[in-house]
Amino acid sequence: MFKKIIISLFLILCVNVPIYAQVTEGDSLALVALYDSTNGDNWTNHTNWKTDSVSTWYGVTVDTGRVISLILNINNLSGTIPSEIGNLSSLRGLNLAINQITGSIPPEIGDLSNLESLYLSSNQITDSIPPEIGNLSNLIVLYLNDNQITGSIPPEIGNLDSLKRLLLNGNQITGSIPPEIGDLSNLEYLYLTGNQITGSIPPEIGDLSNLAALNIGINRLTGSIPPEIGDLSNLGRLYLHNNQITGSIPPEIGNLSNLIVLYLNDNQITGSIPPEIGDLSNLLMLSLDDNELTDLPDLSSLAFLRDLEVQNNKFTFEDIEPNIGVPDTSFIYSPQDSVGESKDTIIVESLNFTMSVSVGGENNLYQWKKDAVAILGATDSSYTINSADFEDAGSYICEISNTLATALTLYSLPINVTVIPPYITVTTPNGGEDWQADSTYDITWISIGTTGNVRIEYSTNNGFSWIQAAGSTVDDGSYSWRIPDMPSDSCLVRVKNWSGNPSDISNSVFSILSSSAALPAKLPEVYSLEVKGITADKTLELRYAFPEKAEFKLEVYDIKGTKVNEFSGESPAGFYSRRIDMNGKSAGVYFLRIEANGKKFIQINKVLLVK
Repeated sequence: MFKKIIISLFLILCVNVPIYAQVTEGDSLALVALYDSTNGDNWTNHTNWKTDSVSTWYGVTVDTGRVISLILNINNLSGTIPSEIGNLSSLRGLNLAINQITGSIPPEIGDLSNLESLYLSSNQITDSIPPEIGNLSNLIVLYLNDNQITGSIPPEIGNLDSLKRLLLNGNQITGSIPPEIGDLSNLEYLYLTGNQITGSIPPEIGDLSNLAALNIGINRLTGSIPPEIGDLSNLGRLYLHNNQITGSIPPEIGNLSNLIVLYLNDNQITGSIPPEIGDLSNLLMLSLDDNELTDLPDLSSLAFLRDLEVQNNKFTFEDIEPNIGVPDTSFIYSPQDSVGESKDTIIVESLNFTMSVSVGGENNLYQWKKDAVAILGATDSSYTINSADFEDAGSYICEISNTLATALTLYSLPINVTVIPPYITVTTPNGGEDWQADSTYDITWISIGTTGNVRIEYSTNNGFSWIQAAGSTVDDGSYSWRIPDMPSDSCLVRVKNWSGNPSDISNSVFSILSSSAALPAKLPEVYSLEVKGITADKTLELRYAFPEKAEFKLEVYDIKGTKVNEFSGESPAGFYSRRIDMNGKSAGVYFLRIEANGKKFIQINKVLLVK
C-alpha cells in the first residue's frame, strides 16, 4: 500500500512540473521572472509563454538546453528588469528595446558573460549605468540610448574591448567622458548626444583608431578640441555641435581623409579656420555656424561638398566671396557679426573727424547712416565730418553689401558722436596754492578746439575786478608769470581766448604772499578732491587733501559705471597730487570717487576725456 502511494505522488508531481522546464531551471525561472516583472499577460505577443516548450516561446531561442537569445523589442513590456536576468548565463543576444521598461539596469546584468549584443534603447530606464556592465568582455553592441539614465559613464566601460557600437545618447547622463573610453580599440560607433555631459573631450579619444562615427553633440562640453582627434583615420562622421567648446580648430583635423560630415556649429570656437580643412576631399557636409570664427579659407577644392553653413560668425566679404562659386553647394553665410569697434567719441565744434570700416572683399558697396538715416554721398569705406557742428551729433553706422555675396549685409558697430564747444580749463593755480610775490610760477591750462592766442588775467578780490597778466600769449597750455607784490588770500586766475570765448577761472582762491613772508607749512583744514584736468598726453591730474591721517580709496568710473582704475592706501595729513594715465580709454565723461576713513569723507567729481 505504501509503495502505491509513493508511485501516485510521483506521477502527480510529474504532471504538475511545467513543460517549459526543459531548459535549465535557472533559465526557465529567469524567463518567468521577466514575464511577471514586465506584465507579460499584456505583451503584444506572448505566444506559448508559460504554456509550452521554452523553445516555442515568442522571442526565445534555445540551443542545447540553454537560452541563447531573447528578442522582445517593440512588444509592450512594462515594469522592471528582474535581477534573475543574470541567470541567463549563456545568453548572447538580449533585445528589450522600444518598450515601456522602467527602473534601473540590475547589476546582475554583468553576469551575462557570453552576451554579445544588449539593446535596451527607447525605454524609460532610470538611475545610472551599473559598473558591472564592464564585465561583459564579449559585448559587441551596447544600445542604452533614449532612456532617462542619469549619473556618469562608469570608467569600467573601458573594459569592453570587443565593443564596436556604443550608443548612450538621449539620456540625462552627467559628468565627463572617462579617459578609459580610449581603451575601446575596436569601437566603430560612439554616440553620446544630448545627455548633459560636461568637461573636456579627453585626448584619449584619439586612440579609437577604428572609429567611423563620433557624435558627442548637444552636451555641455568645454575646453578645446584635442589635436589627437586628427588620429581617427577611419572617421567618417564627426558631430561636436551644440556644446560650449572654446579655442581654435586644430589643423590636425585635416588628417581625417575619410570624413564626410563635420558639425562644429553652436559652440564658442574662435580664431581662423585652418586651411587644412581644404584637405578633407570627401567632405559632404560642413557646419561651422554660430561660433566666433574668422578667416574662412577657399573651399572650392572640395568637389563633393554639398552643404556649407558658416552663418553667425565673424566672417566678412573677403571670406565669403571665394566660396560663392563652389558648385552644387548649399551655402548659408548670412548673417554675420557686426564689424569694427563700438565707440563713444567727443568732437569739438569746428574740428574734423573721420570714421572708417574695413571688411575686405572686392565687390563691396558702402552706405554710412546717421541715426538710421542714409547720409547722401557717404558711399565710401570712410566718412569724414568736416568742421563739426552740433547737428552732427548722433549714432553712425556703415551698411556694407556686396554685388557677389548678395545674401549678406554687414553692419559696423555704432560710433556715437557728441559735439561740444571749444573750451579752456585752468589747471594751475586752481585753489589752495601759496605763491610768493616777486617769484615766477607757471599758470597752466588745457584748451580744446580753440584758435589764436589767449589772454590771462588775475584777481586779488575773488573776481570782483580783474588785472591783466598777459594781453596775448600763445595758446600752448603754459605761461610763466612773475607774481606781483599784491598780497591777498582771495586770488583767482582767468584764461580766455583772444576773442573772449571760451574762458575759465580757477576753481577756488589761492594766496599771493608778500615777497618777505615765509611760506607757511600749513596743513589742510578739510578733506577735498580737486580735478585739475586732463593734459594733452591724456594724463588725468588730481589733487586731494586730508586734514588728518587717512585710509583712503580713490576710484575712476566710466559713464556706464564700469570701474577703470582704483588706488588705495594710508597717508598722513597733507596735500597730495596724482597723475592717472587715460591713454586707451574711450572719450567721454568719467567720474572720480574718493572715500576716506570709513566713509567719513566721500566726494565724487567728474571729468571729460576728449579724443
